[in-house]
Amino acid sequence: MLRARLATAAVAIPLLLGLFLYGPFWAFTGFVAVIAMLGIGEHAAMAFPDAPGTRAVALGAGALIVVAVLSGRPDSVVAALLVVLFSLCTWVLLVAPDFREGYRDVGWMLPGVLSVGLFLPHFALLQQVPDEGRYLAVFTVAVGMAGDSSGYFVGRELGRHKLIPGVSPGKTIEGSLGIVAGSIAAALLCRWWILPTWGWMEIALVATVMSVLGQIGDLSVSVVKRTFGTKESGWLFPGHGGVLDRIDSLLFPVAFLYYYVSLLR
Repeated sequence: MLRARLATAAVAIPLLLGLFLYGPFWAFTGFVAVIAMLGIGEHAAMAFPDAPGTRAVALGAGALIVVAVLSGRPDSVVAALLVVLFSLCTWVLLVAPDFREGYRDVGWMLPGVLSVGLFLPHFALLQQVPDEGRYLAVFTVAVGMAGDSSGYFVGRELGRHKLIPGVSPGKTIEGSLGIVAGSIAAALLCRWWILPTWGWMEIALVATVMSVLGQIGDLSVSVVKRTFGTKESGWLFPGHGGVLDRIDSLLFPVAFLYYYVSLLR
């Protein structure tokens, strides 16, 4: 498992860095959109393994929200949300075989559609921030990856106290603290390397908040997987699982960082 993780990372990290730092905006935006749709598709596949029609509804709703967020226009996002909610209500009333099952399916569908569709496209918005946008996107991924890696090793070597065993039996308090420490270390390195205009204390505090939000996202996806009885969301990345397994700790942090930079800096 560890060898597969390292091999996947050795291939993926240089490609991601090249795309984030030097790729044209259209390519980066297209990449974000594809990853978002794959994540929504994985969530739908876990929730509705035997209902391709319901999965198609989830993908359609997710696509509308992803496109609206990528437009960068808040009014488009609100309009997309209204259309999605109205369409789902109509689907429950007129299309679903049983309105009770349809209502349940909407409840299972929306967390994946909204969490991935609303949050992940903020990577494309973040990249457009003047001067530092590309570096901020790299910073987000670096903090997330460093936190995940440090949490994995610290938890494996020092983990003794379970964090939330009912949700994720393998996660420990020690591993959680390791995630915070690794995230801060990566943030300080990024400050020295690509974000020199940031203060040392500021970037450490931002990384701390991002690491906590990332863990909430990770645990939220664990709730989904345990609810639907799956160990991993998919199989796309050897040793790492599916797309949703890789982006769960990035969804909340990237939105937080975008609004922090846009509103407070």
